[in-house]
Amino acid sequence: MTLPVTAFKSLAPTEYTVTPFRTYAQHSYTYVSGSTSNSIDVKVLFGKQYVTGSGLRVQNDEHELYDSIVQSFYSPIPYTSYGIQSSSYSPSGSVFVVSATQDLVGEEIKPGTFTISIGTSSSYDDSTGNIFISQSGVGYNIGRIFYDKGIAVIKPLTGVSGEITSGGMCIVSGTNVNIQFTSSVKLFEHSVKVKLNPTDFLYSVYNPSATKKMITGSTETPLVLMASQSLYPYITSIGLYNQDHELVAVAKLSNPIQRTDYSTQTFVVKFDT
Repeated sequence: MTLPVTAFKSLAPTEYTVTPFRTYAQHSYTYVSGSTSNSIDVKVLFGKQYVTGSGLRVQNDEHELYDSIVQSFYSPIPYTSYGIQSSSYSPSGSVFVVSATQDLVGEEIKPGTFTISIGTSSSYDDSTGNIFISQSGVGYNIGRIFYDKGIAVIKPLTGVSGEITSGGMCIVSGTNVNIQFTSSVKLFEHSVKVKLNPTDFLYSVYNPSATKKMITGSTETPLVLMASQSLYPYITSIGLYNQDHELVAVAKLSNPIQRTDYSTQTFVVKFDT
């Protein structure tokens, strides 16, 4: 059933505003090399460049990962768009790739919040995409992070034990790699200002009990009493409708608010999307 227009109150354009704001969530994961129970949200992978040899090229996952990283971030166009310079880290032959799912990252990893640790050694991002490790008071650039993709590339290091040094990151079987970062998502706060004049919504049109006699035996119905201003209704919820009179949102008041006949009442409804 379509409700009549008189059941609604139109809002002026100035009574509806949308304000963007950022929200953040901290994440901490431990990746264990060789384990089959690692989280699917964060992975640490190894990519290796294919070396041309005789015969047909045999491509495997490591080769495909390396080619994908180079093509996605280190070919001319993305190289420039990500602000990579000659002093930035670039893969050379092989690379470790730390990858977080987009659902976890949101719109981007907040710059300056990414750290990766093995044991007591930690590396961090400098808020401009570079991953550093400090040793003896000197910062060494060992990787690059692409905040909007949730991907970090780190220089690999060959060794017999897991560690992070000025030469890069070494991972062997059983190495615990601790990864921390803060995700970022832009949300929008919708604010609707609903103003009720003293003559607005003083009685119910659709409540059947409004047309029945009072339980006390009075011949006057609630509808009559409301119209004569002897009985005032309470506001318990506010419905927001679109131009087609379709209900799109409902705001519930924590406590009922009585209508007044002497002043305008203003309610502010806020919700995020």
